Amino acid sequence: MKSFIKLLILLLVAAAIAFGAWKIIETTLFNDDDVELPQQSELRQPPPAPVPPPKQEDPYQNAQGEDASNDSAPVTLTCIDASKIIAELYDMRVNGKTQDEANEAVSNNTAIPDERVSSFIEFVELLWSTPKEKIVEKNRFIKDFTANCDKLAQAASSAPAAPAAPETPAKPEAPAAQ
Repeated sequence: MKSFIKLLILLLVAAAIAFGAWKIIETTLFNDDDVELPQQSELRQPPPAPVPPPKQEDPYQNAQGEDASNDSAPVTLTCIDASKIIAELYDMRVNGKTQDEANEAVSNNTAIPDERVSSFIEFVELLWSTPKEKIVEKNRFIKDFTANCDKLAQAASSAPAAPAAPETPAKPEAPAAQ
């Protein structure tokens, strides 16, 4: 009987060792079960901070007088205005002005909206890269430009929310050398 009790104690100790070993292996290999997931809280947007009242020192500091320039009003460029600018650039090219002078004239021209300045500068580059003898006569050049501009303006006006002026002033095709 003593041997039977010793056998039961030995089995109990072996079972305890096996259980302990299993728990160690389980926690090292399969750690997911014992880790508690953090509680998820609802995401709430904090209430907006109250807007501070305007300072009473100078309540009219952002107001513009009648003589202030109206920079916020959109400047539109009509085909007629664009034709006048193109004619000036044509004259500058024919009269031997430099490309830098033409670029400066475009940049300083208040009739050209800021978003169109780069288009006119591209036109200047194209005009100055064309040899003088291959440039058509002024009247035909301006007439062709105005016709192309009007076509583009009509196409743009039929499309919703499109600007009324062409994106890039088009240079008419130069005829073959005569």
